[in-house]
Amino acid sequence: MSTGGFADKVLAVSTSWVSAEVQSARGIVDAVLSLGATAVELDYRLGAQTYRDLRGLLKKAGLSVVSVHNFFPVPDLAREPGGDAFLFTSEDERERELALRYTRKTLEHAADLEARAVVLHLGEVPVRHLVDRLYELYERGELGGAEGKRAGEVLVRKRARLAPRCLDRVLLALDRLLPLAERLGLVLGIENRYHYHQIPSPEEIGIILREFRGAPVGYWHDTGHAHHWEVMGWASQRDFLEAYKENLVGLHLHDARGREDHLAPGTGEVDFAQVAAYLKEGLLRVVEVHPKAALPSLREGLALLQGLGF
Repeated sequence: MSTGGFADKVLAVSTSWVSAEVQSARGIVDAVLSLGATAVELDYRLGAQTYRDLRGLLKKAGLSVVSVHNFFPVPDLAREPGGDAFLFTSEDERERELALRYTRKTLEHAADLEARAVVLHLGEVPVRHLVDRLYELYERGELGGAEGKRAGEVLVRKRARLAPRCLDRVLLALDRLLPLAERLGLVLGIENRYHYHQIPSPEEIGIILREFRGAPVGYWHDTGHAHHWEVMGWASQRDFLEAYKENLVGLHLHDARGREDHLAPGTGEVDFAQVAAYLKEGLLRVVEVHPKAALPSLREGLALLQGLGF
């Protein structure tokens, strides 16, 4: 699947670098321009007024929007901003309907902005407490011991038992969203997640892609999330990329060190040369760091990625 055109030839920057601390549209545009960027992904922390102000400023500044991260802008009924503000997997039918409603709004805004893709979080399996137990063991240096092994086995079994019902809800939601995405000329990017209990797992990515073969949906690879899975012993960066390289539509590029991610490229442990081997025509490339990435480090990170072909 190819998004084609201008968007696949630039290295875009997510507004996540600045939106947590700056909500003025002018401030966001100025921050992105200070990096020498010409394209952006709009993230889920941007409010409705900021979005309205941004629409005109982006074009005047010569900034193209390549992608938008659901839910965008911040839904008026959301308790807080986030890609998980409403879960497609919720037991509450009203929440699932809200997830659909606000995702449709995101799609409409993305099309209005002439974006190529919308990045989605798909929900979770309710076993977070078991994942947190593994994190505790990791922090104590005991993940590889007998207790860590037992806790991991319990997590795998319980997630496997509860996941099918959650995945069915995800498939139903995508079935309702994809016709709109197709009409609007958008690709839905299914992102690999940070936590083991979240959907999709590596196997669930394949199920989704097979279920909707031929529809405008593809795999969106997040380098920091994949690194976290590698640190925890669940799967490697290469596992994700190799399995779904043919379905790859976009990248979230950020570095990670241990369990900490969204760092400036080049300041952590991610092997970006390995990731660069999977670059192809039409692939959207978005640097998604958080405000903790200082401006000089981020500039150096962008130069590093450009030097590797991103």
